[in-house]
Amino acid sequence: MKLQFSFLYFIFFICILCPAQNTFIDGLENQLKSNSSAAEKFKVYNELTEYYRVSDQYPVAEKYVQEQLKLAKSEHHYTEEVKALVQNGIIKLNQSQYDKVPPLIDAANATAKKTNDKTASLYAAYLNIYYNNTLGESENTMKLIQKILPEVEKQPSEILLNAKLNYLLYGIHSEWNDAKNATLYAQKATELAQKSGNKNMLSSAYSAMAVCYYFPFEKTGDLKDLKLVIEMCKKAVALYQQFPGQVSAHAHALALLNLANYYLSYPIITPEIRKEIQGNSNKILALTRHTTLNQGIQAGAFGILSNLATRDQDDALSEQYLLKAEQILLTQKPVYYHVMINVVSDLSKLYERQKNYQKAYEYQTKVTEYNNLLYNEGQAETAKRLEAQFQSQKKETELKALTEKTLSLKKEKFLYIGLGIIGLIGAFFMFRSYHYKLRYSIIREKKLNTEKHEAEMLVKLQEEEQARLKAEQELLTLRQQKLQSEVLASQLHIQHKNEVLQQLQTQLSDSDINISRVVKEESRVDNDFEKIRFTIQELHPNFFKNINEKAKQKLTPLDLKYCAYIYLGMDTKQIANLLNVEPKSVRMTKYRLKKKFGLDENMVLDTFFQRVFS
Repeated sequence: MKLQFSFLYFIFFICILCPAQNTFIDGLENQLKSNSSAAEKFKVYNELTEYYRVSDQYPVAEKYVQEQLKLAKSEHHYTEEVKALVQNGIIKLNQSQYDKVPPLIDAANATAKKTNDKTASLYAAYLNIYYNNTLGESENTMKLIQKILPEVEKQPSEILLNAKLNYLLYGIHSEWNDAKNATLYAQKATELAQKSGNKNMLSSAYSAMAVCYYFPFEKTGDLKDLKLVIEMCKKAVALYQQFPGQVSAHAHALALLNLANYYLSYPIITPEIRKEIQGNSNKILALTRHTTLNQGIQAGAFGILSNLATRDQDDALSEQYLLKAEQILLTQKPVYYHVMINVVSDLSKLYERQKNYQKAYEYQTKVTEYNNLLYNEGQAETAKRLEAQFQSQKKETELKALTEKTLSLKKEKFLYIGLGIIGLIGAFFMFRSYHYKLRYSIIREKKLNTEKHEAEMLVKLQEEEQARLKAEQELLTLRQQKLQSEVLASQLHIQHKNEVLQQLQTQLSDSDINISRVVKEESRVDNDFEKIRFTIQELHPNFFKNINEKAKQKLTPLDLKYCAYIYLGMDTKQIANLLNVEPKSVRMTKYRLKKKFGLDENMVLDTFFQRVFS
């Protein structure tokens, strides 16, 4: 039953139906063609725009809005101009054209400021309220309504506007499932709608009361509560016959649809109730037969008839009604996905009961497809609303800042006026001391300029001194780094010399040693190592420091010497010849260095050093 109610609630707000022409509307339109006064024409324009707007005939409603705007501007009637702008804004919102509404709000507010009529500002505020409500800003909507509602209640001529505001409050509390407050505001809207004489508003108010009475029925299941719901729906249905032409076919069809759906909430459908449900459904189909954009309501009527057929276990008739509903919905672009999902879902369940699994699967696939399309449509609509909310909040922030700035300028203006008065009072006394103050002012200005110049020079000198000290510090750092590199390189050289001297001492014990050859070989080694040292210092001043930082174990001076030779691209044989050792000893040293650097055995040392210093 809750699903049926949700389906009804959606139909109530989205279905589109063009009402048939009637004598009441024809009479209003003929009145515009007659030589009526401007005041009478404004009244007719408001009634016609309201009638066609609530019937969702937006092009016709907008045509009358433009005519009303034209007449209001020619008559310089700012209140009626605001009313036309408000109607135009509501039409745009009902068509999800959110970006076109803020300019209309601004125009309504600007026009309202041109007149002393309080009604104009109230209608301009109503458009802003409707805008916030459409964007889902419920709390902000309530604040805005509570702000202007006391002013509206003081205007006896604006009973309809009062009813609309209470109806919006009902809608907000209804969405919050606040049955108590929803009922309170629905009752107020009903009383005010009765006083206003607007039968379409009264029909909506009766439907709102039905929703409020349905809340306790959902919790208790007590048929007494459901009878109250049915009673309210019947009041809404009866308006169409009681006031011919004043209730649109759209509102009447929705009232019939509401009543039929609520009847389905009865656990047992008696023959009398069944007859009335069928009669209401057939009336809906008859009302919408010669109109356009009515697919949602027609599909709802066929859905109700299908429900009755299902209760009778007549699957063939139920299938027939559901297929008609599907065909009707497909003729509307865009498709009403909420209604279509219910229809194809019921068809899928029906075929599953018939064990026609192929068709059941086919329609279940359609359920998924339409759900995806509905989700995409909802996402797009949400994106539009979020963008509109962002722009609205941005505008409010800018307006607040502008207001604060205006207030500040106003305060400054009063301050300047006060200062001017004080200045005039003291002008006489100031005149006598004028020359003295002028001379003092010139001397003080020169002094200030001198002090300012001296301060600027002092700051400049301090900056230059800081820059010089920084440069000297950097130079000292570079020199220190270079000296450290040279010390490390010299240590390597000294160590090498000590090793050579030890070898020479050992070799001198051999009587056959050739001293000249040894000295010559040592000179060659010295020259080679000197070249190596300068090459490393030239390429990488911090070579030895960085090598020590990369090592995972402490490196000896000999290790550093090997690292330098390897980095310069010397192979094992060259290093062995240079250090007078066996190639095997060089290979062992390389293996030991890999361990100290934490390298894999297959890693080549010279490649590692090149990556480190690349």
